[in-house]
Amino acid sequence: MKPFLGTLRGAIRKAAVSAAILSFLLFTAVGWYADRIPQQFYVTPGEELRFSSMEVLQSGAPISYDQTSLAGKSIGSTQTVTVRLFGVIPVTQTHVSVSDRKYVCAGGMLFGIKLFTEGVMVIDTGSVETENETISPAEEAGIQKGDIILSVNGQSVSSNEALAAILAQSTTPVSISFRRDEKLCRTFLTPVKSQLDGRYKGGLWVRDSTAGLGTITYYDAQNGTFGGLGHGISDSDTGQLMPLSNGQICRVRLNGIVKGQAGAPGELSGSFASDEVYGSLYQNTETGVFGELNEEFLTVQDSVPVLNKQEVKTGDAIIRCTLDDGGIKEYEIQIEKIDLNEKALTKNMVISVTDPELLDKTGGIVQGMSGSPILQDGKLVGAVTHVFVDNPTKGYGIFAENMLKTAA
Repeated sequence: MKPFLGTLRGAIRKAAVSAAILSFLLFTAVGWYADRIPQQFYVTPGEELRFSSMEVLQSGAPISYDQTSLAGKSIGSTQTVTVRLFGVIPVTQTHVSVSDRKYVCAGGMLFGIKLFTEGVMVIDTGSVETENETISPAEEAGIQKGDIILSVNGQSVSSNEALAAILAQSTTPVSISFRRDEKLCRTFLTPVKSQLDGRYKGGLWVRDSTAGLGTITYYDAQNGTFGGLGHGISDSDTGQLMPLSNGQICRVRLNGIVKGQAGAPGELSGSFASDEVYGSLYQNTETGVFGELNEEFLTVQDSVPVLNKQEVKTGDAIIRCTLDDGGIKEYEIQIEKIDLNEKALTKNMVISVTDPELLDKTGGIVQGMSGSPILQDGKLVGAVTHVFVDNPTKGYGIFAENMLKTAA
C-alpha cells in the first residue's frame, strides 16, 4: 500500500500546484483585461456594442461580453454590460450609452498658435548676487519649477514684465499666490537688491507665452469650433501643460521641411503669414487644443461621420495634411495597433506611413503634422499625435472620440 499512497500524494501535490498556477494565470488575465477595457462606450441609435478590431473582445476569443439590448432606446439611455473571461468569469463592467453620430469637417490645414498663459509659469529659479552674498529668494520662499504665479500682493500678473516691475519696487516681503498641481498655494518672498543693476529681484525665470504651428483635426460647422494637435501645448522646460489665458489662431507660411530620420525627428518649418487673427483658443488640454475658428480660414468641404473608438479597425487608412502650397493632400498609412485603454489618452493607435510621396517629402511623421486627421473608409477616426524617435515612419494617433469628448 505504501507505494500506492506515495503515488497518490504525488499526484495530489501536482494537481495542487497545477491548480495554483491556473488560478494565478486566471487572476493575472482578469486583471490585465480589466485594466484595458474602457468603462464607457457609445453607440448610435439602433446599434449594438460591437468591436471592429480588439481581438480579445471578438466572437470566439477568450473574452466575451453580454449582448446589449439598446435597440429602440432613446438618446442618453445607458446599459451596464458585464465582460467575462471564457464566457463565465466576470472581468469588469462597462457602460454603453446611446448618442447621436457626430459629423464634422475633416481638417488637414496648417495653423499658427499664439498662446498666452494664465499667470506666469516658473521655468527655473536662480540666484541673485547682492553686495554681501549670493541668494535665491524664490528657493527660500519654496517656489519651484513648474509653479504658476497668479498674483503678487493681490495684484494679478500675466507677463514677465509685470512680475519684474512689481518685484523691482518691493523692498519688503511680498505675498505670492501660485498654483501647483491644481492646488492653490501662498508664500512670502523677500526680493533682494542686485549688485549688477541695483534692482530688486526674486531669482525667478518665468514664461508668459508661446507660439508654434500644428494641424487642424476637425471643424464643427454647427458651432464654429475646431480641434487640433491631438495633444496639449506643453512648456519646453517643465514639460507641463501651458495654463491658457487666451490664444490666437493665425495663418502660417510654410518655409520648408526638415526630413525625419532615426534619432532625429523632422519638422515643418514655418512662420506667421500676417498679424491677422482668424480664431481663438479656449482650451489647452492633454487631448488637444480647442477653440473657435472663422470659416474663411478653412477649405470648404463636406462633413464626415466620426467613428466611436470600438468601431476603429486595423488596416488601411489615410491622413490629411499640408506640406506645400498645393494645400491639403491625402496620404496612405496603416493602422497597426489599437489600444482601448482609457489611460492612454493620446496614444490609442500605432500608425505607419506607407505612402511613397509622403515618405519622400518628410521621411514619415514630423513635428507640425500633429493633429493631421486620420480617416478610414471616409470616416474620421482620430489624429496623428506623436512620432517614434527611433523610426519616424511610425507614430501614435488619438481617437477622435477622445478629442470631441474633451471639447464637449
